[in-house]
Amino acid sequence: MAQLFQNYRRRHMLTHPFPGMWEAILVRTAPFRQHLDAAFREKLDRGIMYFVNSRVWEGCGGLCIEDEHRVTIAAHAMRLTLGFEDDYFDDVETVLVYPSPYEAPHRQPIGSGLVLEGHSSRRGESWYHGPVILAWSDIVPTIHQDCGPHNLILHEFAHQLDYRNGSEADGVPPIESAEQADEWISVMDAAYDRLLKQCKRGQATSIDQYATTNMAEFFAVTTELFFESPHLLSIQWPEVFRVLKRFYKQDPGT
Repeated sequence: MAQLFQNYRRRHMLTHPFPGMWEAILVRTAPFRQHLDAAFREKLDRGIMYFVNSRVWEGCGGLCIEDEHRVTIAAHAMRLTLGFEDDYFDDVETVLVYPSPYEAPHRQPIGSGLVLEGHSSRRGESWYHGPVILAWSDIVPTIHQDCGPHNLILHEFAHQLDYRNGSEADGVPPIESAEQADEWISVMDAAYDRLLKQCKRGQATSIDQYATTNMAEFFAVTTELFFESPHLLSIQWPEVFRVLKRFYKQDPGT
């Protein structure tokens, strides 16, 4: 019954025309939209409409949430699922937006059963079944440049795809077949090891060093690179580009 209601609600929302003011926002904050083919652009706009109107949006740290925030975040999140069928990140019920990096509780095991507690500065977080938390000041520089490999929205929503395999993100989102899953694990593990060695030697690499944190961060960071600098990824890390292209069912480089 809940799924029937959700489907009805979605169909109802998608009957409304796409607001003209949103078009103007997307020209500024989602320039990739202009390069999509007609089918993908229509699908993106439907996704934006539904995502904006079906989530709980909360401004934190004094930020007043406006359409600029909602539409921008929805556009980049929906970009990830353009190759999927009717996928609107329904597990994410709430999006929290801070004006700048924020302080959050931090717990770090230090051995012998001891845990060091404190606070750390965060730019974004992604929790199992939501919420997604984002710092707007870290979003603005990349979306207005239409260049570079960094995109906080893509990063945190990639974690949401990762969570679809369970409450612990491990860098392996749901894969369609056992054969593809085996290829994914083989390619991504080998690339992760290669990156670790490059960073240890102090070599420059197109994949941000933050990706060496763990396999979950490796997946999120390479997702950013796949969408924001696809040609660079395809040249320097062709195997990673291939498995991401197969997973996302789109090629942002074309």
